[in-house]
Order: sequence, then structure tokens, then C-alpha cells
Amino acid sequence: MAQRLALFIGVGRYASAAYAKRQPSCCCTDAHAFAEVLRENSPRTPQPNFRLLGGTVYACPDPFDAADPEMTADALTDRMRDLFRMVRRGDALFYFTGHAIPVDDGADLLLLTADDEPANGNIETADDSDDAHRRGIRVSAIREAAFSSQAGSITIILDCCHAGVAAAMEWPRNTTVLASTDEHTASQSLFGTHLLYTSALMAALQGSAADVQGVITPLSLHSTVCALLNLGEDGQQPVLRTWSEATTVLRQVNASRQITEEELARIAPDGMQTAGPMSRRRRGAVREFDGVPLTAFTGFPTKEAAVAVHPEHESPTAREGVMRFGSETWDELDGLQRDMELFKHLRNAKLLEAFIRDGDGSEHPADLFWACLAEWDADRQEPTGRQGYVRLTDLGRLYWDIQHKR
Repeated sequence: MAQRLALFIGVGRYASAAYAKRQPSCCCTDAHAFAEVLRENSPRTPQPNFRLLGGTVYACPDPFDAADPEMTADALTDRMRDLFRMVRRGDALFYFTGHAIPVDDGADLLLLTADDEPANGNIETADDSDDAHRRGIRVSAIREAAFSSQAGSITIILDCCHAGVAAAMEWPRNTTVLASTDEHTASQSLFGTHLLYTSALMAALQGSAADVQGVITPLSLHSTVCALLNLGEDGQQPVLRTWSEATTVLRQVNASRQITEEELARIAPDGMQTAGPMSRRRRGAVREFDGVPLTAFTGFPTKEAAVAVHPEHESPTAREGVMRFGSETWDELDGLQRDMELFKHLRNAKLLEAFIRDGDGSEHPADLFWACLAEWDADRQEPTGRQGYVRLTDLGRLYWDIQHKR
């Protein structure tokens, strides 16, 4: 398994008296909470998503105090360099939250560490006379370490003022930068006990940023966070820039829209042959109604095809008005009900939609359950002249193309 290593830094207390009224106390909590979400074992991964560099989150004031030698600019810069030196052909992730200021006329960003000492008492700016006293991790130093790294992918996440300065810099091809604000914005918003951006990141990592297989990437994470933040209300504009040609998986979860590779393979007919044991023909003979066989689903023959569904997909006794209880085990379901379970998963993943075609040829969308029951009137015990179907959505047709090419 490729090495996946992360460094989390949260500066919640600064030693200088200049910070007396500007201590970002939530940043310590943010670093610990975000690290816990991102490194914990998810249902889809047997190992932690990311191991912590040194086995710890570097944060203050707890368990360190602001004067702790491990929280100085030199010490944390060394830890940052250790991260990019140690990861080879794996994934490296760097996260920082705390105060930050632009330096070198806005060409660089200084991530301020606990030993920062602004000589002029102004923590938000640095001039030539003050620059020697400012202490922190330069983003240019992170960039230099990234260029020297042999990591397969690098993800930089900054939740601090002016974080967009980092996104405006050039990085190696395998790097993605996620910044909480653009380079001009100095504000950070609180949401409960966390900064708003980190709160949104943690919420998205729980599953809302996942694709149909539960995979969360930096791009899907950024897209979901932007949707969560209701941009424009507080002037905070998250920024993403990527130089990566490969997909970096930050986390894989069991989400409500998740679908397995086996189920994806069953979309196309060719995938039915290699999808695995659950895709083989199931127990029970082929069912018939009125002499017409109700065939098992073997994939959509074309990506535009519509497949008819029948009451028997819902329940073997649906034509008599007796539905399933919903507590049946997999072994108790015959082939058509197992196909119905697949249709439900595809629908939940936004890959499949159901509709009803009336006797006059008109069509209208319908719930999958009612599409199955459309052709038969159980009360009158007679056909209705209508028929229910399922077909692939635009997203489903894209996945059909992918599976068909395989």
C-alpha cells in the first residue's frame, strides 16, 4: 500500500502580547477535529486514510503551550520538510490553520507560528523593519519542498487569511491547493466552535462530497464546500488550483449514493460476464405472466435503451395486491426482485430514472415502485394499458460508455 502521510498544524495561541485580543483559539480544535475526520478508518478502507507525521497533530495551546519548542517556526518548518521528504510515490497532505500575512509585496504568504513577534505590534502586516521579527512557515518554503519531493500527489489545505496567495503560486504537477479565501481576504468566519471553512470541509468529508462509489477527491471536496458556504454572504471565497493529472483520493466512504464496481459493471451487457458472483443468474426459474416471459435484467443493450419493469419486480404476488414486507433476506428474493434492488441502487446514485408510458404513447416520470405496478390494476385484475420502464440518466449513460469500453 502506498504511503499516505499528513501533517496538521493548528496555532490557537500566540506567545506575543500583540495577540492578546486576536488569539484564534478555535484553530487548535480545528486541527485536531479535521485530522480525526481525514485520517480515521472509513467503511471502505481497512487502514487509516492518512497517518500523522510523528503520530501527532501539531497544535497549541493543548497539549502544547505557545512557547513550546515544537511549535516554533524553525521546528514546524523542519516537520513540513520531513513530510515531503518521507513520502515517496504516495500521498502527502499538509494542513494549516491560524494567522497568516502576505509578505514580499504579496508574492509569498507567511503562516504565522506561535513564536511570532511583530515588532510594531501590528499582527496583520510586515514591513522591512519588522520582517526579521515575523516568525512562521513561508509558503515558498513549502513549495520548494514540494518540488523536491518524490510524493505521487501533494494536497495543501490552508484555512487562514490570504490563503489564496498560495493558489496563485506555481506548484509541481502533482499538487492541489485548497485555500479558504482569495489572496485579498483577511476575514475568517466562525461556525460554532470551528472556522467556517474547516467546518464545511469536515461536513463534506462525511459523504456529501463523495461520488457514486464513495470516493472524495480534492476537486469534489472544493465543489461541495463552495455549495455549502453560500458564497458572497461574508466575502470569503474559497479557491482551488490543481496541477495534478491523476486523481487523488482523500477518503472513501459509504455514502447514500454509493454504488459498487460490480453494480456499475452490470449497466452494460458486457459487464454482466465479469461483474462477480452476485451478478450471475439467481435462484428460481424465469417467471412468466400470461405466457410472456419476464426476463432477467442483463444490462442496457444501448445507453439510450429503456427496460420494461413489471409488478413482479416489486413482489411475486404484486398482481394480487400483496407486496413485499421489505424484511426479506437476499436468498428469499427471486431474480426479478434482485434486479429491483439493483435498480434502486442505480436510482439512488442518480444513474437511473423510472417513467411510465401511457396508452397514447405519452411519457411522464414516476417513482420506481409505481412504474413497476403501472401495467396492472390489482383491484380489477386487468391490464391498464400503461407500462413502466427504467432508463439511464445522462450520468448513467456516461458510466455505460465507460463500462462498455472496458
